[in-house]
Amino acid sequence: MAFFVKNMISNQVKNLGFGGGSEEKKEEGGTSDPAAAQGMTREEYEEYQKQMIEEKMERDAAFTQKKAERACLRVHLRDKYRLPK
Repeated sequence: MAFFVKNMISNQVKNLGFGGGSEEKKEEGGTSDPAAAQGMTREEYEEYQKQMIEEKMERDAAFTQKKAERACLRVHLRDKYRLPK
């Protein structure tokens, strides 16, 4: 009985569009090119990816810098106030 109810509800949810997205994507097919999926040309997509990688590298470098500064300050304060590690 529980299986029947669960199956019936899941079918209704799939029909509404809340579930079963994998089935819809398979039906649509389309191109497997990510640039076309985002509505860009190949060159624009490559430039976009390059820009995203550069921004990520900048964020990582800034995070590493801040992390090192905090560690340095922590060591300085431990030495100054003779705190345990």
